[in-house]
Amino acid sequence: MKGISLLSKISFPGSLIKYCRWKKAVPVLIVGMAFFISGCQAIVPVKKGVVEDAPAKQFALAEKFRQRGEFDRALEAYGAYVEKYPSHENAVLAFDRMAEVYSKKGQFKKALNRYRKISGTYPDYTKLSAVHYHIARLLYVLHEYRHSVDESFKWLEKYHKDPLVGDVLVLLGDAFKALGNNVQAFNWWIKAKETWRGDLKTETELKSRLEELINVSGMEALEEMAQYASGSEYAPEIHYRMATFFLEQNDLERAKTAAMALVRSTQEQSWIDLGKQLLERMEEELSVRPGVVGCLLPLTGRFGIYGEEVLNGIQIGTGMFGETGDGPDLELVIKDTKGKPEPALAGLEDLVHNEKVMAIIGPLSSRTAVAVAERAQGLGVPIITLTQREGITETGDMVFRNFLTPSKEVKRLLDPEIFEMGIKRFAILYPDNSYGRFFMNLFWDRLEEMGGTVAAVESYDPDTTDFADQIKKMTGRYYPRPYPLVRKLIEMRTPEEEESRLYPEEPEPIIEFDAIFIPDNFQRVAMIAPQLVYHDVLDILLMGTSLWQSPELIETAGDYVQGAIFPSGFFESSGESCVSAFSEDYLMDFDAMPGILAATGYDTITLLKHMMAVKHVRTREELKEALLECRDFPGLTGNVVFDPEGEVEKEPFLLTISGRRMVVYR
Repeated sequence: MKGISLLSKISFPGSLIKYCRWKKAVPVLIVGMAFFISGCQAIVPVKKGVVEDAPAKQFALAEKFRQRGEFDRALEAYGAYVEKYPSHENAVLAFDRMAEVYSKKGQFKKALNRYRKISGTYPDYTKLSAVHYHIARLLYVLHEYRHSVDESFKWLEKYHKDPLVGDVLVLLGDAFKALGNNVQAFNWWIKAKETWRGDLKTETELKSRLEELINVSGMEALEEMAQYASGSEYAPEIHYRMATFFLEQNDLERAKTAAMALVRSTQEQSWIDLGKQLLERMEEELSVRPGVVGCLLPLTGRFGIYGEEVLNGIQIGTGMFGETGDGPDLELVIKDTKGKPEPALAGLEDLVHNEKVMAIIGPLSSRTAVAVAERAQGLGVPIITLTQREGITETGDMVFRNFLTPSKEVKRLLDPEIFEMGIKRFAILYPDNSYGRFFMNLFWDRLEEMGGTVAAVESYDPDTTDFADQIKKMTGRYYPRPYPLVRKLIEMRTPEEEESRLYPEEPEPIIEFDAIFIPDNFQRVAMIAPQLVYHDVLDILLMGTSLWQSPELIETAGDYVQGAIFPSGFFESSGESCVSAFSEDYLMDFDAMPGILAATGYDTITLLKHMMAVKHVRTREELKEALLECRDFPGLTGNVVFDPEGEVEKEPFLLTISGRRMVVYR
């Protein structure tokens, strides 16, 4: 009996007879009638035996209705037949036909009753194996799964050599799956698949069901399934699932056992290779050196100054220059990335395979961080990046970030209270590089979401020092003005303005914005701000990014950036005791005040130190879980909390310049 689907055998018309594999044609007896030959001819006597042909005629009528699809009339005719002729040779077939029709009509209880009638009344019926199969199948359809299982076991005991055995095995799997017993469902479906070997459609459907069971089953069920799957194509798949499950749970010994079982369970090279890769990963994990942390930082090249600052903070955090504090001593293994992906990747491989580090801090630059994060994920080593690259933690569950992102900076900068001050029109003056373009688009999008407008946008070469053209374009001084506009501007002057502009050298600026956003470093801002004043762009709020945070900005252009605001994740003059202590140590050790990079390096290494001490982590997987479970670790840059994607949840604050110092804005 071919096929699996319940509906294909019971619910849809015409399927039961096909799968039961029998047809029986019932000859129709034509009753001869005598007609009058002439008006006065005598009546011809009825032949002997006509009365006995009545049952056949009644059965033939019911068959005719069924074949036409007139099921209600067929049921009525079959019912009349068995009521009147219960002992006739076709009575059992009439009950069979009624059960078939009721199944087609979806009246499964009535169909079940008819099959049970056959089973109890006609023990010599030649198609009794099919009847008992339909009883088991209908019990399944009626959600009586336990009874369906019982009937199926009885069937197998009595008819184990019957052609319907494959269907019964599938039915047993279906019923056990409905009962929530995945192990027994797997057991009977895998036996059914052997029975249906050669039937491509059925084999494919059973293969899909078996693979789904493996993927959704827990460890206890998988261990039982492995016994039933021994020697089959599903054995390596189950052992692989078990090995990866144990690996995720950081149960390395049991993961190793499962991986070895995977290699032994098959001769297929692809599975053997997967098993060997798992074994190599476990050996790598078990050989990790607790307390050893790798650093991938740019110490030479154009990013060297930033890498050195991070490393300074990390070294203070390890206690290299004083007391070690609580927790275990940490060993640092430092690799210079030179700000490039190639040496960074080489350093990563060395840290993981040779130095056996527990975790890695870095890198900084976006391009290098992306390449290293992808490889670290593949190697299974936790990495805490210090990059602003959006989406870096989406690489995988081993990738974390402890640094402000551009989106968080812009969100904090465009705080609703800025709009409450009446500032709704903005200009954007940005460097034509990846950093400037990214912040320009981010700022513009966020601004439009909040209902603000961009009145002017200009870019400049990152190496330029003269911003006159850009400022003139933003204020309408660059291109000749139409005479009507010039005339209108003259008419709008007050007497005082008219007196002060008797002999103007160039037209007045048209300033249609309340603030200017400049996403660049403090060195460039120190050149731009004085030129804005020189070109009469006055009383405008200047806004920037965290790159503005430097005492040098005040030293070189303090008079021109008064009231400017920019986001920050660390402020050495916040007044908090831990920040003051760190700043004093940093000044003593490096003869400079720390910035956000140094503070972030300090926070990251002290966080790792705390996790290893409190959680007693032994493997990289345990460290990853500890980082995800961390809640409100107090840091210089705020409390450290990672979301499920590994993204730090810290929010920046705003700084402003007041007099000769930076202070927290409001």
